[in-house]
Amino acid sequence: MAGSVGGTTGLLGRLIPADALRRRLLAIRFAEATGKGVFLSGSIVYFTLHVGLTAAEVGIGLSLAGFAGLLSSVLFGMIADRMRKRTLLFLLFAAVAVGFGLYSAVDDAIQFYVLVTLVGFLDYGIGPTENALLATVIPEGERVRLNATMRTVFNIGFSAGIGVAAAAALSTRLLVLIPAVAAVLLGLAALLVTRLPEGPPGDPEQRPRPFGAVRDLRFLGVVGLSTVLASHISLLMVVLPLWALERAAVRPFLVPLLLVVNTVFVILFQVRASKGAETVAGAAATARRAGLWIAAGCAAASVTALWHSTAPATAAVVVTALLLSVAEVMQSASAWGLAFGLAPEHAEGEYLGAFDLHVATQNIAGPALFSGLVISAGFWGWIAIAGLMLAAAALIGPAARRSADAMAGTARPETVMDTGGTV
Repeated sequence: MAGSVGGTTGLLGRLIPADALRRRLLAIRFAEATGKGVFLSGSIVYFTLHVGLTAAEVGIGLSLAGFAGLLSSVLFGMIADRMRKRTLLFLLFAAVAVGFGLYSAVDDAIQFYVLVTLVGFLDYGIGPTENALLATVIPEGERVRLNATMRTVFNIGFSAGIGVAAAAALSTRLLVLIPAVAAVLLGLAALLVTRLPEGPPGDPEQRPRPFGAVRDLRFLGVVGLSTVLASHISLLMVVLPLWALERAAVRPFLVPLLLVVNTVFVILFQVRASKGAETVAGAAATARRAGLWIAAGCAAASVTALWHSTAPATAAVVVTALLLSVAEVMQSASAWGLAFGLAPEHAEGEYLGAFDLHVATQNIAGPALFSGLVISAGFWGWIAIAGLMLAAAALIGPAARRSADAMAGTARPETVMDTGGTV
């Protein structure tokens, strides 16, 4: 018991910073995460049972929101480079809060499609705007660790939100609380934003041409490889559960437990995994190791195609989930390091928004692509994905070096990065 209390105290000590600015940033992230946990985990139940939409209609709406994010992530990053970042962040949080509240007035599919697309468009602008503000108020060497702490807090808040949504789902009369509570919590996040320092507007003399980030082919190469490595999201959340249920001899009750294990793992180890990813060189090395862990997870999952005994298959699936969880905390840390390190000072918002595309693109393409490959090809499907991850792991170091050299305007020998390290 003493060890457990000590471990909990240590975790809280690592999460709660001493200075007020970082505490406010974490409070904003917790309010945002709890609100989104309430809505996203309860949206299917709310819109099907309370509004009367079909599950397919809800799925289409959420997909539309994802596609809207492909444009808004870069667009709002550009806007953040041209206006005061705290003001923009407040407006986005406030608008999303209003959007969540308006879900209470939706009563048909068309209204839902319009509103969910608009809310998704605005919501995807929060990330790059928040990171652009963070880049102006947090010293360079501390940003990756702070992002790791914020992600840990996000997982805690999101889990709390799931609990609220589950309680609301106990009665059809309580379902209306799902969008209402989400709106209140996002509104709270907006109010907390006003307590942050105001980031300066961009220098008019240094403003880049519009959409410069998506024209930067070296930078996009790093984003593309990071998209491949971010596939741990689809593999863990979609592909592995489908495989466990349809092709492996695994009991159905184990599937949700895998996600619980993953959430706890991220909460415990995300901050620790961010160590060393503060520079482009370190982030590239961390990304390489993430790719190796994903490949190992795919290899472990492929073993379940060779036999159908429950105990070995269950053990292999659990091992796969743990390996992918290790990859997740490493890849997330590498993405923050690469995004901040490769974003030029005069266009940080736009570049950070463009780097966010690696997650949005993976969310759109990953589930269908990888689940189809694995379900149809079985053992060789997993091996093919492992090979893809190994290739991305080998290429991301040189790609990051070329992008960093291009940003610096030089390719001096001393800029060559060490992409080695231990797994």
